[in-house]
Amino acid sequence: MPRSPAQNQLLRAATRTRLLDAALLLFARDGFANTSVKAIAAEAGLATGLLYSHFPSKDALLLALFERSLADVQTSFAEAGPDLHLPTLIRGAAALVRQHLPFWRLFYSVRSQPAALAALGPLLATWTRSIRGALESSLSEAEAYALFTQIDGVCEHFALYQPDLPLDDVVEAIVARWTAPR
Repeated sequence: MPRSPAQNQLLRAATRTRLLDAALLLFARDGFANTSVKAIAAEAGLATGLLYSHFPSKDALLLALFERSLADVQTSFAEAGPDLHLPTLIRGAAALVRQHLPFWRLFYSVRSQPAALAALGPLLATWTRSIRGALESSLSEAEAYALFTQIDGVCEHFALYQPDLPLDDVVEAIVARWTAPR
């Protein structure tokens, strides 16, 4: 019996997820420039041609990974509420990194990979501006930069360099610093 349109849509979504997960694994492990489309398809257990029916290029895969994570970041801002409850936001950022560690390892490593930066084009700058802009809804421009770079730096160190970093303790120190009376 042929599949229904709903079944086809579910199968297509599952295949897309397999491809994204395989690309994430290989980009994070081997680097963007060193990962071939053929390797991604093989890691996903699919034919290379099927990959191209979902993504026109390796660059498109990288963009899709970043777009998927942007939704997570936007969710963390929504959870912080319209008045931007800073403790919730700061703790949420650390939780995101911990929950999606392979992506964040990729995110922080691509910032030093010229081929990946070229593939991301303006998306990375737009993403950074949107986060800072959301922070500026409750903070001054200088404060938004300060908080953004502090959270970003701690998360990068945890993801790339210091897996034994006491992330929860550091996050609570940041929360205390940003919520102390001025």
